[in-house]
Amino acid sequence: MKYPLLALVLLISAGPGMNAQEHANFPWWNSPIRSDLGLTPTQTERIRQIVHSYRDRLLDARNEVQKAQGDLEEILNDPNVNFDTAKPVIDRLANARANSSRVFLEMSVRLRSVLTLDQWRILVRRWDEQQKRKPSQMETPPE
Repeated sequence: MKYPLLALVLLISAGPGMNAQEHANFPWWNSPIRSDLGLTPTQTERIRQIVHSYRDRLLDARNEVQKAQGDLEEILNDPNVNFDTAKPVIDRLANARANSSRVFLEMSVRLRSVLTLDQWRILVRRWDEQQKRKPSQMETPPE
């Protein structure tokens, strides 16, 4: 079961500290961790249906973020940066990011509702273990 949402996830992924909302940002349904949850065929099908039902909204939200980021990039690359020109683009980008996060988190809560509490706890534990193995985003790579 593969879903082409990785790019969106990268746009809105959380930082190194994990709280409940950040666990919801994790694309567990599209990772090897999913196999540890012991999903039933019914759960697997329901997860597929939920992700499919959100696909267009997620893609549209991602596209809006990318358009606004591109517009802001043009403003920042202009030799004569003007805040009054940038302000509406900043607002549009902030709103697009908020909408993208809202759509993804809404889907994530629906997906969570498919899991049992024990499956959720396994998922959180596995995610935390995986995050501990990754180098911190604040660490400087070796030279």
